[in-house]
Amino acid sequence: MLHSTRFRIRRAACLAFAAVAFSSCRDSSPAKTSTPPAATEATKPAAIPVTVDATKGMTRGGQPYFVKGAGGSGSLEQLAARGANSTRTWTTQGLAEILDQAESLGLTVSAGLWLEPECSWFSYSNPEHCAKQAARVKEEVLRYRDHPALLAWGIGNEVEGDGSNIAFWQQLDRLAKLVKELDPAHPTYTAVAGANEAKVKGLMDHVPHLDFLGVNTYGGVMGLRKHLEKVGWKRPWLLTEWGPRGFWESPKAKSGAPIEQTSSDKAAMIRKAYETAISNDGGCLGSYVFIWGWKFEASATWFGLITHEGETTAAADVLQELWSGKMPANRAPDIQPVQGVPPAALTAGSPFEASVQATDPEGDPLAFHWAVLPEPKSHDGSKAPPMPKAIAGTIANPSGDRVAVKAPAKPGIYRLHVWVKDGKGHAATANMPFEVK
Repeated sequence: MLHSTRFRIRRAACLAFAAVAFSSCRDSSPAKTSTPPAATEATKPAAIPVTVDATKGMTRGGQPYFVKGAGGSGSLEQLAARGANSTRTWTTQGLAEILDQAESLGLTVSAGLWLEPECSWFSYSNPEHCAKQAARVKEEVLRYRDHPALLAWGIGNEVEGDGSNIAFWQQLDRLAKLVKELDPAHPTYTAVAGANEAKVKGLMDHVPHLDFLGVNTYGGVMGLRKHLEKVGWKRPWLLTEWGPRGFWESPKAKSGAPIEQTSSDKAAMIRKAYETAISNDGGCLGSYVFIWGWKFEASATWFGLITHEGETTAAADVLQELWSGKMPANRAPDIQPVQGVPPAALTAGSPFEASVQATDPEGDPLAFHWAVLPEPKSHDGSKAPPMPKAIAGTIANPSGDRVAVKAPAKPGIYRLHVWVKDGKGHAATANMPFEVK
């Protein structure tokens, strides 16, 4: 199913999915905008026109342009060096700096225009609320529309709920028309959490001024093309968020905790997904993988293509090959699932032994780093926590491929993590949850 529990949880809490622009920790309040330095007419940068056509795809400056991008907080220099050509933001916070840096690296930016969710303090059925929102959107578009690195405007991210709110679709069309009047040089899209029939119908019936559709999906990415055909989407589309299998759609341990793929499994899935769903045909304009950087969501390693200490994983290597046609000279290690973690609940202080197998493509010596981390009590993508401290006294000799583990004293669900590093800036990751009663 393309629409995920992860996103429904956010809506139920009525939190704004306001990802800080190019940040892995999304905010729940309207984003502040940065003010670029004033420019005279003589020095004012010129926008590079971007067009979208149902048969010809996207062009930039008159040349075909297929998006090979990522969103997140990682280094733009690294992203460009990997062969990407674009990055995505969720708001305009810090956008002036992002646009300038992107231009210097030959990257483009899909700039997010944050939209409020339907909740107790904002309603799309309230004309006053909608007018204030439109005024803010107008200000943001006027501020950045002439930047040569700007590629497109993303009007809202996962604000559509279940797709039944006609008032939202009507406001979205008003905003799309407004943005196009203010900035005819750049196309518009909105990013939806899975394109179910209600959402596609709302877009088709009420949002004719939107240039293309952005789809956020994870486990459903393999069948996305067939799904869009089934629900009748005829216009261009772009995969705005995708990556490994989400925690809401993963198999569960006996404790109910989701079982995470290893970094090697994630890389294999990303390769298959790209080759299956992302190509310059059938209306596809490209993609933005999630997340270029690190974020604690569900676990310390679930979505990040980069670890909390800055190492890149095998998925980054695969993306480099897909984007540029060349694998990196030195690649991340390969890893198998962690073995030996008891599936049944443990008593406090109970011992067990765990192990993992890992190899390096270039034969680099590997260092193993183990840690027991507490499982988050809830999964809220809007408020990603910092890296938690490892539970002291649970790991004996955490430097080899085998470890002795002692269950923590406090009842709860925990996760045994291992990071396998090659000393060259790359790492493999794996973990397994366990319960203490």
